[in-house]
Amino acid sequence: MTAFQEVVNCIYALHELAGEVVVIKIGGNVLPHHEAFCEDIESLVHAGVLPVIVHGGGKAVTDWEQTLGREASFVQGLRVTDADALELVQMVLAGKINSDLVAMLNARTIKAIGLTGADGELLLAKPRKKPAGLGFVGEVKKVNISTFVTLGEGGFVPVIAPLGVTEEGQLLNINADTVAGDIAKALSARHFLLLTDVPGVQDKDGKVLPDLTAAKARQFMRNGTISGGMIPKVTACLDALEGTPTAHIVDGREPHAILRQLLTLEPVGTEFRAKGR
Repeated sequence: MTAFQEVVNCIYALHELAGEVVVIKIGGNVLPHHEAFCEDIESLVHAGVLPVIVHGGGKAVTDWEQTLGREASFVQGLRVTDADALELVQMVLAGKINSDLVAMLNARTIKAIGLTGADGELLLAKPRKKPAGLGFVGEVKKVNISTFVTLGEGGFVPVIAPLGVTEEGQLLNINADTVAGDIAKALSARHFLLLTDVPGVQDKDGKVLPDLTAAKARQFMRNGTISGGMIPKVTACLDALEGTPTAHIVDGREPHAILRQLLTLEPVGTEFRAKGR
């Protein structure tokens, strides 16, 4: 295949996604290529794709906790969040990280709008009971699809900080991977991309696995091959598969990782599928 044919095929593949939703989760420390990330989102928007961005920022929260003399605590990869930590999470995620990301995107031809789960009850949440002792940590009870439809019709790209709200108006910290997977499932996204700072899911020898079935991924979590902070990421991908055909853990350190994965130029991570081919 010639270089010209490859370009034509990429353009065709991108425009095949027109009208489709692509949910992209980014971590606070996996955007070394800010310009390339914005270019990827801009390309999706111009092709008629509807990107939904969910961001984390756990490292920034931990850094602030250390600055304030607090010690971060985690259980099964989830941050223990007391009342003081919740205020800090709200300020760092919904304040600085969200507004910085929205400003960066809006500097291009992207109509980005920053949101939390409290805006329009975008993410109705409930306290998470397992594992015990997490504090003000929640899980998504309902995704308000109508809000996403309204934003999409207005040409806006939602940029979402992972805070949910209970029916009583209590904010809850929710793992960003979990939020993104729940949104992808609820919106029946064409693709769910979870950008992280590792090459993908690795086996016990450190070899990246280019694809995994849901059954194999669950087996790896049971036997410890998948552990620690990778558990919420893989679980989010498996949850997303209930509504979207493909989920990916992508190496966000690679430039243009989003387009490379979507257009299958050079896959840069692990793809999950519900069943074996």
